[in-house]
Amino acid sequence: MQTVLADRYVLEHEIARGAVGVVWRALDQVTGEIVAVKVLRPELRDETEIFESFRAEADILRTIDHPGVVAVKDFIVTIEVCAVVLEFLPGLDLREHLRVHGPLSAAEAARRCASAAETLAAVHRAGYRHGDVKPGNLMLAGTDGLKFIDFGIARAAASKTAPSHGTPEYIAPEVASGDSASPGVDNYALGLVLYEALTAHSAYRGGSITDVVERHLTQIPVKPAAVDAELWRIVEMLLSLDPRARGDLDAVAADLRRLAPRLSNQATAPIAPKLKERDATATFKYDPVTPHAPEIERAALGAMLTAPEPGAAGDDRGAVYGKDSEKLGRGWVVGLAAAACFVVIAAVWAFWVVARPDLPDDDDMADPSESVSESAPVETSAEPTESGAETSATPSEETTTPQGPDADSESPDQESDEMSESEGPGDDSTEGGSDDDSPGSDLIGSPMPRN
Repeated sequence: MQTVLADRYVLEHEIARGAVGVVWRALDQVTGEIVAVKVLRPELRDETEIFESFRAEADILRTIDHPGVVAVKDFIVTIEVCAVVLEFLPGLDLREHLRVHGPLSAAEAARRCASAAETLAAVHRAGYRHGDVKPGNLMLAGTDGLKFIDFGIARAAASKTAPSHGTPEYIAPEVASGDSASPGVDNYALGLVLYEALTAHSAYRGGSITDVVERHLTQIPVKPAAVDAELWRIVEMLLSLDPRARGDLDAVAADLRRLAPRLSNQATAPIAPKLKERDATATFKYDPVTPHAPEIERAALGAMLTAPEPGAAGDDRGAVYGKDSEKLGRGWVVGLAAAACFVVIAAVWAFWVVARPDLPDDDDMADPSESVSESAPVETSAEPTESGAETSATPSEETTTPQGPDADSESPDQESDEMSESEGPGDDSTEGGSDDDSPGSDLIGSPMPRN
């Protein structure tokens, strides 16, 4: 016996199953159209957070009216069932297409990923980030397009919270390290989709959750010999560690469309991924944190002690003071003036002592000669090399302690190691496996959906 929802949609057969819902092919008895009906799993109906997220997906899809996004036709909520009725898209998603047919040609990959970039740019302008961009969430549309079919973990673009679902193979490094998310996570995932379209392999597939996460943070794919150099530069830009370095999606789409006509229309055989260590200088660029006052003082002292001598190579202060014969630094002028003043004061003091026999005994006052002798280095402080040698030890000792972002560099590693206790088996993709095989439940929230 067939199930009919809302006395209208006849569920014909299941076409996909995920952690949250089941997708059915269905017949709309009113219009005669074939539709896709995504039904929330009954056991999750009373889970308030999941239910609201399910409703939010329908609202987001209604808000984003774009040809690159699957259209929403209806939303059903009853005591027994919660479902969203979607446009039915025949054919394979990109993941299945690559598995069955192998890589796309470079020209086709560029055109289809340009379409995806344009769609994501529109999603971001609408105020959302997708958060789960991957081949399994992209349907091939026409000869050149890709269409997003799942917005189950989409969030407002301004939200800093990490998604509750996702696939570790496609998460951005900042999410992998436990930092806040931004729309740049979609750019990063799009770079991995483009890589996979060209090679038919996921770049970071295989191993435990910790292994996958660590690869995002420390490694980057090696350019396959068959991939065009200019096209590869777009891949590398999208895979940048710094979210702000991943480019503007409209510009990415324009570059891909510009390149497509001169790229090969002949697909290669599948290309196994190779990874290399990321550039050690390619690190996250955090906003600086104002140091404590003692650190500011030490930094200022270090700057003064390491400044070049006036008139030395690399020092342009002489231009302020005039000709070479007049390039006497202000610091030396002040130092000599202070020394001269001190000598005058000492002479006056000595004269005062000799001329005043009624002064107290020597035992009742400090010996002026001691003050003069202790102050002698002030008069001789005009020796620059000795002054620099004596005082430069302090700043060098201070710099052995990491300052700024480097001081916290161990924290992300510790978090990554402790994100999950589970170990995923084998080398197969983490996208589309069973719940038990799907890594990431401890990494970014609840178990991830399958496609």
